[in-house]
Amino acid sequence: MLARAKDLATAHFAEIGFASTKEGTVLEFVANNPTASQKEIADETGTNPSILVSVLDDLTARGLLVRERSTVDRRRYHVRLTEAGEGLRERIRKCHFAGNEEMLAEAGFSSEEAQTLVTLLDKLVTRPSQKRS
Repeated sequence: MLARAKDLATAHFAEIGFASTKEGTVLEFVANNPTASQKEIADETGTNPSILVSVLDDLTARGLLVRERSTVDRRRYHVRLTEAGEGLRERIRKCHFAGNEEMLAEAGFSSEEAQTLVTLLDKLVTRPSQKRS
């Protein structure tokens, strides 16, 4: 079922020019955590750091985000969305949820059950990262 959900979401992301859901996940995380470092992005999105660099390179080349050197620690870079990246946020969220909704319908969830789950997932996706001790 998880593979089916990924296939459905990937098809929706292809409509906005993304090769995978990972690009949307990274953009959404960056939007909610504008001072996150690349390491924090990798850790929080479950992305291998070498793959993350490639995703960030692609998103930067498309003008959707920028990397800026930290003024506090010159070894660190912060990543933030550009105006174009911000403009895609609603479409990205719709892609995430359209695939989920299709999968839930295929699995026989009622409309009420699906809405409850989508609301909870939305809360999970949009919450800012919390620093761990």
